[in-house]
Amino acid sequence: MKICVPALLFVGIGLVVGAPTHAQGLELLDFELEDQFDEVHRRSDVQSNIVLLIGSDKGGSQFNEAWGKAIHDALSDHPQYPQVSHLAHADLRSVPFFLKGLIRSKFPQDPERWVLMDWKGIIAKTYDFVPKSSNVLVFAPDGTLVHHASGKEPDEESVTAVATAMRELLDGVR
Repeated sequence: MKICVPALLFVGIGLVVGAPTHAQGLELLDFELEDQFDEVHRRSDVQSNIVLLIGSDKGGSQFNEAWGKAIHDALSDHPQYPQVSHLAHADLRSVPFFLKGLIRSKFPQDPERWVLMDWKGIIAKTYDFVPKSSNVLVFAPDGTLVHHASGKEPDEESVTAVATAMRELLDGVR
């Protein structure tokens, strides 16, 4: 097997610094996942909408709320922002099956704060989630991934890049 070392270095550096180009061009998966309340959510629920998906494994979960707030603060003045579909995602593939009930109880109990419970890690594997970090994905209304950022605490540059990608979609530029 032949390995392209410069390409591996480029990918590795991009993942370390949280580059927003992890997996551009992919489509939003045709998913069907339950939340912590056993309600089923599907891709068809957000079809034709701009989708903001923020997700992580347990190690990155502490940063998800800060990313969501930073993005909301950057875009809340946009008149089309309320039409964005927000998806919270938990990569739970490392959880043993016998702990599922316990783990569900650790998530918010407010039905307005539901989280997609991805027990097989399908979304995280498909979009190359960075472990122990928040992963922020922006999908166009046609389902195309247009931006992927990741990191621990949100930094101004990354939040601006996410907000810019979303503003272009909200303004119909993309």
